Amino acid sequence: MISNPIIDILLNRKSIRKYKAEQPSDEVLLTIVRAGQQAPFAYQLCSLLLARHPEKNPYGAPLLFTVCVDAHKLELIMAQRGWRMVSNDLSLLVLGIQDAALVAENMVIAAESLGLGSCFLGAAPYYAEEIAQEYKLPPRVFPLVQLVMGYPAETRPTHPRYPIEFTLFENEYPPLDPEAVRKAMKAMDEGYL
Repeated sequence: MISNPIIDILLNRKSIRKYKAEQPSDEVLLTIVRAGQQAPFAYQLCSLLLARHPEKNPYGAPLLFTVCVDAHKLELIMAQRGWRMVSNDLSLLVLGIQDAALVAENMVIAAESLGLGSCFLGAAPYYAEEIAQEYKLPPRVFPLVQLVMGYPAETRPTHPRYPIEFTLFENEYPPLDPEAVRKAMKAMDEGYL
């Protein structure tokens, strides 16, 4: 495989669950957020909420981002222009999930490049009502994922991944015989052991 600094960051990324108390500077924070904004977008249906409360944030992380699908801002812009929304809610949700997920991933990559670690917290949709109350979210803003971030206070190995031949299928989805499934399972099991 080809190696360069960006590929190395991507291949060595891991979830961090212990953080130093040091709060990243505003310049670091803004760099990470701006990198997130540069993600590929359908409609920029994303907003970020930030809590800098290590005493309350999961894993004592200095930063907790809540990455939201945000159709509210789009509706406000459409109203300002005197335009009528013709898209349906499902389309906005699907495109918003893509937008928000790509923002979060760009932020993780940017953070890694600046020496920070992170951990995705995928349960945000299950706590949507509580998050909406805490942050006073308007209707049509939905918390998709939370992302803790800060300077790592631990060194962890990367988690195993399925082999490429179990992930990349060219031209069509192949029949996956029991031997191919066993081989993929073995790679994952041995990686965790």
